[in-house]
Amino acid sequence: MMMIICFIFLLLATPIASQTTNGQTRVLYEAFDPPSLNTSIWNYGYPWGSYYNHRANTTPRQAKITQDGFLNITATRERSISLGLQTEFGPIDLDFTSGAVNTNGKLCIKNGFVDISLRAAETPSTWPSVFLVPEDQGTVPMLTIMEVFDSRSRYSYGFKYTNDQGEVQEENGIADERQTSDGIHRYGLDWGYDQITWYYDNKWVSTITKSNELRQVGNMCLVIALGVGGKSKGTAVDPKAYPSIMSIDLLEVWQPKYDGFYKFQNVQTGLLMEIDSALHDWGTRVLQWEDNGGDWQKWHVQYAGHGQYRLIAAHSRLGLDADAWGVSDGTKLLQWSYHSGNNQLWKIQIVDDSSSDVVVQLINIFTLTNSDVGKMISVPADDTSPGVQLHLWHDLNSDLQKWRMIRL
Repeated sequence: MMMIICFIFLLLATPIASQTTNGQTRVLYEAFDPPSLNTSIWNYGYPWGSYYNHRANTTPRQAKITQDGFLNITATRERSISLGLQTEFGPIDLDFTSGAVNTNGKLCIKNGFVDISLRAAETPSTWPSVFLVPEDQGTVPMLTIMEVFDSRSRYSYGFKYTNDQGEVQEENGIADERQTSDGIHRYGLDWGYDQITWYYDNKWVSTITKSNELRQVGNMCLVIALGVGGKSKGTAVDPKAYPSIMSIDLLEVWQPKYDGFYKFQNVQTGLLMEIDSALHDWGTRVLQWEDNGGDWQKWHVQYAGHGQYRLIAAHSRLGLDADAWGVSDGTKLLQWSYHSGNNQLWKIQIVDDSSSDVVVQLINIFTLTNSDVGKMISVPADDTSPGVQLHLWHDLNSDLQKWRMIRL
């Protein structure tokens, strides 16, 4: 059984620059330069074969690089295989031929940001889609960056996963009043350990928090495909409307810079951020102390999504937390059971990356949106001794607010 939850969001005018690639590194810039598809990155077809759940079999000749630097995927009224299938959309005959490409086994990432620029095929019975699936493991979980079916003035996006009852469940959103086939448009997807965020033409579309379900997401590979029928079953297929072309202009893939274990050493005092007395209790103070090699001085830095990170104490697996969702100067820091709240999420702002141990400021996300100015982790100016509890304070451009990230 498959459960589907649909939600519709108005697109807000939040620029992509507010998230984009802060704290991330670009690992692919694909401009689809001629003369041919770069097969060190791309495979033809789907990761599992040449067909999926629509009326078109895919062949390599339908996915071609043009002289002006586009990947054109063309659907034609032509049979390239004699086969019928029973799909979630009913029985189908593979009486069309189209194209698909994928990065399975060549470029797969666990989390990060994908930004793709394309023009969807104009024909309403086509089904252009861009999505991510597990490397060599089928279609669940699936992160859909965009798909267009029936109307060309909206698109869908979503997340497919297995729920606690062992059923495949989908959460899909519809971005209304967004043109897809009148020209090149950008579609973005950012995901981490907690959140998934979608973008359209550099503007925010939607963010959902799915911490438990995102544990199912491992290395994901990208699929770009042009289907016929399938989800576009609401529109009759007119053979005279073919051939129909989907054009992809540019693809960028980014990965988080920080995903692993680190120590945080204050630039001025030289002391490390640690959990008081190596305790495992909720509410234990976060303070600075001399390096003693303990796991309570080590932090698991994980990309939460949407340009934000969570910091988990290595010994207790509790999260770095701003006490009581405080936003004022002097709000104390402690460890607490991680719940993905914004008071436990942090922006890692680079100050100096000229050496391997980058110097950063750690800005609390909740304070960015709920106070006049974001507050960052600071050593109190009136007491810099070992054992002093760390707190939040507005930016003073002080070395007491700068931390050297030492990768372990």
